[in-house]
Formats: sequence, structure tokens, C-alpha cells
Amino acid sequence: MIKQMFHQILLSSLTTLALSLSSTMSHAVHPLDLFRGESHPTEEEFREEMRAADVIIRGQVKKICRVEKSGYHPEVVAKIDVLRTYKGKLPDMNPCIRMEIIGNSRMIMGVPDTYVLTPHLPDIDDEVILPIFLVQPRVHIPPVGQRLHYMVPEFYHVAADGRVSSNVPFPPDLARQSSLVQIEAIILEEIKRSLPNQQYKSGKVLFFEDFEDGSLAGWTFLQGVQDPRPDGTETWIAPNYVFRWDSRAVHKAKLNPKTGLYYFKHRDRETLSEFGIVNGRLRLRTSRVLQHITAVIGDPEWTNYQIDVDLFTFSDPSNPTERRGNYLKFGPYGRVHVPNFPETKGEHSFVSVEVGTFGNYDLSERSFGNSAIQIRCKYPEHPVVSRDHSRVLRKTKILDFDAWSFKDGKKLHLTAKFYNSQVEGWIDGEKVLEGTIPVDHPGAAKGRIALWTFETWSEFDNLKVTQLALAK
Repeated sequence: MIKQMFHQILLSSLTTLALSLSSTMSHAVHPLDLFRGESHPTEEEFREEMRAADVIIRGQVKKICRVEKSGYHPEVVAKIDVLRTYKGKLPDMNPCIRMEIIGNSRMIMGVPDTYVLTPHLPDIDDEVILPIFLVQPRVHIPPVGQRLHYMVPEFYHVAADGRVSSNVPFPPDLARQSSLVQIEAIILEEIKRSLPNQQYKSGKVLFFEDFEDGSLAGWTFLQGVQDPRPDGTETWIAPNYVFRWDSRAVHKAKLNPKTGLYYFKHRDRETLSEFGIVNGRLRLRTSRVLQHITAVIGDPEWTNYQIDVDLFTFSDPSNPTERRGNYLKFGPYGRVHVPNFPETKGEHSFVSVEVGTFGNYDLSERSFGNSAIQIRCKYPEHPVVSRDHSRVLRKTKILDFDAWSFKDGKKLHLTAKFYNSQVEGWIDGEKVLEGTIPVDHPGAAKGRIALWTFETWSEFDNLKVTQLALAK
């Protein structure tokens, strides 16, 4: 009883402190940032953002086209008078530019209906710095007269005194350099480090699998379930490998003698997830919200290589997420590291070239549905994590993204190229993504490969890994 009272008093005190601090600040602060001393972006993350953006401008808001304050990602769509262009060029004259802020609907220390102050959306005459991503109109038509969509996952305010800020206060390393002159110097320095326009040639085939023999030899299947905790964090249930053919070790997965597929049910409902080979394809199917399966293979010492794979997806009537349509989260991983292979409690890492947007920005919610692709760079993390719905997610970075249209049952050929720290994504022979893996990521130089799915019924075929070298 005394322990319970202590926890209630502590929770109440922390909530009061978080509310008090947030009410005194001009911009919102995630309460977990306050207690952990974490804030983003760091200087290096800011530099990474500038390198990744297609166009960077400083401008003044002149017309508000649309405002959306609800949901995880409040946004404003506006026309901007360009004061200075640091990088690239806007393909359209005076386009509507969509600016987002990180989520405002957050529980404080797990207490429902207690939220931090809504971050400040740009208004008329506000001056802003915008790292813009140019998104192709493959799914939805852009505003009238525009050829492209203009997406700003995180914008920066420029105050009258020349100080630059974001909706979450800068950490100390960037706060010390937050004058406009210093921020512009960082931007100009980083745009000189643009991605090299490199051409690659193929070498020997390192691995090929068409799944025609029905064998799962060499594969290790990992599963994870993301579950909420009372303190507002989430956890991945471990151990989370369910099947390893080499050792014949099976955890949780059972063989269905009728289908030949391995499956496991979940404790909270009678839905199932399954994996195995059907009609010469590898099927990875998850039917539970926040459930994923990853199939790992290859040599951890592989360095420069190209992954080619045929992808298929299907609407799943047994999936409870079907109410919002096919969730579309699947694809190949490269540079995979599982330190305690085959088991992992969150410390695994990878760089994916994948279908879907993964909890980092609102590309998937209002503009393009789930029809999107991205390069995602996941770092090792503790099995208990705090997930915020921002682009600058603590243990995940998005290196590039674009829109794409997917249809049930239609083959899509995806190519992922990894050379040193450079990564590219190609679909049906068209290059659509490129990025630079941060130097502190475990997969910056080498790693295994994998295939994965998240709340999605997906199938894979004709998987090939080919050695890459620079073309002369």
C-alpha cells in the first residue's frame, strides 16, 4: 500500500513538473526529453538533414493554404517568399509547401489526457528555414499547377533577433550555434558534401534463392511484438527468434501440416502470423497489430553488394489492421547486425530499402496513404523504448523517401545497392532513393541481409545478392 502511494505521488509530481516546464516554454518539449536530457536534432543530425534535403531555402510565409492541427503530425501548407536559396532549386514557381511538426498528442509519463503545449505552426510573416524533399506525384495529384509535392518533415524558425530554433529546443551542441549566421554556415558547409554520382558494376553472385525447392535452410526467422507499458514506453517481447533451420531450434512457431507453413498465435486474440514457402515464394504474413517477422540470412562480413528481389503484397481479411487498408510495410534489409545471433532483444540494427513509412513523418497519413518507399536506418536500442512520431526518431533515421503506388498481387522488383556508406533504392529499374549511412551506424561498412514484414501479408521471390564495385 505504501509502495503504491509512493508511486502515485511520484507520478503526480513528475506530471506536474512536466506540465509546469512545458507551460513556461515557447515551444513544446517531450516530457521524456526533460527527464533523459535528450533533445533533437543534435548538430550531426542537423547536418545529416541538410545533406539529405533536395532543396533548402530561407523564406517568409506569405499565404496559408491549409492548416491541420490534429493527429500526430500537425501541419501547415503555405506559400513562401524565398529570401535565400542554399541548395537546389524549386521546380515550380511559388509552390505550396507542406511543413510538419513532431506530434503534440502525447501522454505525459503515461497519464492519459495530459498533453504538452501544442507546438507553434508557422503563420503569416514568420521567417523559416525549410529543408525540402521533392516528392513525385505517383499516387496523388499535387496542388493546382504544381508538378511535384514539397514536403518539409521538420522546419526551423528564424526569430527577429536572428536566433534559429525548432519546436523542440536544440540540445546544447546546436544551441550554442543557433544564430542565423552560424546555422547558415553549417548549411553551406554540408551542401558541399553532396552525394557522389557514382556508377557501379556487378561482380560475382554471393547468394541466390528462388525458393523453388521449398527449403528454409540457412534462414533464421525473428519475430517481435511491440506492446505498450504503463509508463508510456513500449517493449519488444524477447527472446524473439522463432525458427532457425540450421539448428532445428523452434521457439513459439509450430508447423501446420496442411499448409506446410510455420505459425504462431498471440495471447491477446486468435489471429496468427505465419511464414514459409508457398508456390515457390517466401511468405511472411503478420496478422497482429505491431507484429513483425524478419528472415535473416547471409554473411556478416559481406561489404559492398546489391540486393535484388521480387516483392508481392496482398490484402489480408484476417488482419485487424484491414480496416485501414493493406498496411504496406515490407522489404529487404541490408547491413544487418545481430550481436547475439540468432537472439536479439533490440540491439539488432540494419539499413532498409523498404515499402512504407515507419512512424517518422506524416507522409503516410494524409498525402500519399501507405503508398511510399524509404531508406530507413535503425540503430541498436534497448528492448524498452520510447517511440515518438517524429522524423528525428531517437533510434531510427530516414535517409530518403518518396511516393509509390502498389497493387495487390502485382510484382514489384526492388534493387538495393550498398557501397561503402552509400545506399540506393531502385524500383523496376528506376532509381528513386539515395542516402548516406551515418558513420556511427554498425552497418556503415558490412553486414548480413534480411527480408521483413510488419502487419502485412507479403511474399518474396528471386532473391539475389551480387558483389558491387565502382565502375571505371
